[in-house]
Amino acid sequence: MTMTETIDRLLTAEEAARFLGLKVATIRRLTYSRDLPAVRPTGKRAVRYRLRDLEALLRMRTQPMRGPASRGEEAGGR
Repeated sequence: MTMTETIDRLLTAEEAARFLGLKVATIRRLTYSRDLPAVRPTGKRAVRYRLRDLEALLRMRTQPMRGPASRGEEAGGR
């Protein structure tokens, strides 16, 4: 399998949940709210997820957030 084929690989909801460490219900909720892009390769019922979209979601959710110490420094500098 080439790199492009791996990145474009389609996963089921169960596989996506396992990959992200979430429950299948959470995957479905994110799909319904359109926070997680989904592909319907064979019609309305079959839903699949691109591996690259799941990886992008992981990167987005693992970016460092400002902690309370950072906010305190900003407030103290005013």
